[in-house]
Amino acid sequence: MNQRLSTAMQPSRRAAFTLIELLCVVTIIALLATLLAPMAGGLIEKSREVKCAQNLKNIFVFLNAAANDNGNRYPRIQIDPEKREDSEGGEPQQPLFETLQPYGCGQKDLQCPSDLAGANWFAKKGTSYMWQPFSEDEPTQNITILSRRGAMVARLSRVRLVQDWDLPHAPQEIGMRKRMNVLYADGHVSLR
Repeated sequence: MNQRLSTAMQPSRRAAFTLIELLCVVTIIALLATLLAPMAGGLIEKSREVKCAQNLKNIFVFLNAAANDNGNRYPRIQIDPEKREDSEGGEPQQPLFETLQPYGCGQKDLQCPSDLAGANWFAKKGTSYMWQPFSEDEPTQNITILSRRGAMVARLSRVRLVQDWDLPHAPQEIGMRKRMNVLYADGHVSLR
């Protein structure tokens, strides 16, 4: 028989991993997973912070639409939706969702993704965000605040309108305090 034909008819030997090579590959994969897990957790929390900030920017748009229908004054909103209380003017206050719903606000706009763990304010209050009471019925451009020196018009970049109920955002660095997103009257959102 021909030499070529005899080698072609014999079953070929497949190269296989040895047990040691397989253990080395598994060890390397486990080591990489251990190194990448904290970084993935930080990226997940960062995406939650960004989604929360986007929710607050949407709330700013809804608030301005509500203010436009209210003579360019911020609406009267309940601080705590569980308590039905009247404002100083005797008008009944509504929760944040009920006030902003006619302007396109949905339940998802009021839910911080980081609020799904822990105390879960969204389940308790129907919103992850808290309205600041000194803004109610104030004009959108000239918010007056009371200080020791008397009434003064505040800079819009310093007046908080809406913020997280709690401190839901965990920092990426270990040992730092938790933070919250805050919506200011000029429309910017800051992580504090």
